[in-house]
Amino acid sequence: MASGHSINQNERMALDRLARSPSCPRCDLDKTLGMGLCRKCRTQLPQHMRQDIESIEKRDPQRVLVAMKAAASYFQQHFRSIRDFGGGRKK
Repeated sequence: MASGHSINQNERMALDRLARSPSCPRCDLDKTLGMGLCRKCRTQLPQHMRQDIESIEKRDPQRVLVAMKAAASYFQQHFRSIRDFGGGRKK
């Protein structure tokens, strides 16, 4: 039985779609093809989180998935704390 760390075909197709997508999944700005996020969103991440989100077609799919989930969690926590203190856009 697999250890649960293998990537399935649907996740691989989702990463391929993300790499070819012309817009950022987070903010809908234009992004460079092959990148996971646009430049604006990537610069808001800490340096150690940016590496696996850049040039996702050449990277190990499992590392890209983990990096995208970590980035989503980072943005959620970071901007939630800003909203808790009364700043940011209300949803």
